[in-house]
Amino acid sequence: MDRFLPLIIFLIIIISLGFSAYKLRDRFAILREFIQFLGERKLWWLMPILIIFALAGLFVVITGNSAVGAFIYTLF
Repeated sequence: MDRFLPLIIFLIIIISLGFSAYKLRDRFAILREFIQFLGERKLWWLMPILIIFALAGLFVVITGNSAVGAFIYTLF
């Protein structure tokens, strides 16, 4: 049983992520429309900029409540 514990935990995580994605599929419609907007107007050069902004925001949110958070403010 101990051999299969990591596999069971992994499967539970994958199933819960799949269920969450299924339930939240309507909320991602705005993202799909935005990508269609960029494609129709040939604004693909904006994607790297938006990805960098999203990753920087995610980095600040993740490290904001940790001990590293005090050092993040010196970067910005």
